[in-house]
Amino acid sequence: MPRSIDALIAQIQEHRDSLDATAAEAERLGEAPEALVAVLRELRVPLVKAPVEMGGDGLTLAEQMRYFAALSYHNATAAWVGFNHAGAASAAAARLPDAGFEEVFGTDPCPFFAAVGTPTGRFRRTDDGVVVNGTWKFASGCLHADWAVVVAVGDEDSPGLRTVVMPMRDVRREGEWNVMALKGTGSIDLVCEDVTVPERRMIDPTAATLRGGPEFSLPYMVYVAGENLGFTVGVTERFLDEATAYARTKSRGFSGSLAERGPFRHQLGKARTQVAGVHALGLATLEEAWSLCQANGRLTPAEENRVKATTAYGTELCAEVVSSVFHFLGASAILDGSILQRCFRDVHGSAQHLVASNEAYERYGADLLTE
Repeated sequence: MPRSIDALIAQIQEHRDSLDATAAEAERLGEAPEALVAVLRELRVPLVKAPVEMGGDGLTLAEQMRYFAALSYHNATAAWVGFNHAGAASAAAARLPDAGFEEVFGTDPCPFFAAVGTPTGRFRRTDDGVVVNGTWKFASGCLHADWAVVVAVGDEDSPGLRTVVMPMRDVRREGEWNVMALKGTGSIDLVCEDVTVPERRMIDPTAATLRGGPEFSLPYMVYVAGENLGFTVGVTERFLDEATAYARTKSRGFSGSLAERGPFRHQLGKARTQVAGVHALGLATLEEAWSLCQANGRLTPAEENRVKATTAYGTELCAEVVSSVFHFLGASAILDGSILQRCFRDVHGSAQHLVASNEAYERYGADLLTE
């Protein structure tokens, strides 16, 4: 039976101490530590979006936002690698041929996937399937993944795109993850050279899905909207809670505690209201998009653009909110190990993701002008 969103969030709360305890460690290591990977496996995070008929939870877009907000509140690394695992697992579960599905999910009902959607690899046809070569950047969670899911472009004899699923033993992990934010995600490169992938582990992204509902045919930017916006909202809410507690004891100069300053109270109240607005707008937009997709089997381009604009706006506003409050906090907030600076960096890191691009406003604006 699929787990309800309330049951899933309750499971996160049961593990909140372990999630909190491994958050700083993940940042120091540059990857999820073994204890955190164990929690992700116990929570069965890769299956939260997967089709119900294969044992997944089938969360709606709005429920995905709620879930990853709850997870990122306690551990940003868990949520970032977790939504990558969940997105890849659900896409593979919905589209793999039966033989490939059995190979990937048959012996391990909750495998970890590292996925990159940018088609920076190449493939050529053989009698056994395809031979793949390439390098794919930003493979979050690849250091503990079981499978790689990447997109490659065919040669002249086999034009088009294919998503290929490869065991991590066939893939090399390269590079260093020296970044200012999302430091625990280990999002280094995947490299493969002359790897043969059989037909059973290949997906034609233009073909109909084999399992699940119409949501598995949504374009990438909409398909991941709930999880990405949820991540950002959860980290922002944790930042504001920590800043509130911090302000009660923090003094700057001779002006008393930060909590007694009128300008800080003003900004904190405004920030809370803004984030509540992002939360409400995100849930409403995603609920509407889900209903339209289920009723019509798809979203129109204009409906897709509204989701994209909401994701971009919510992420942008959360980053602005965190910056506006961080300005008051003083030097102690920038110390290594401070959760305040970690949340500050991770929110701004999330704003660099493709789904948060402000290009979404242009497309949404164009739709409004043509109504």
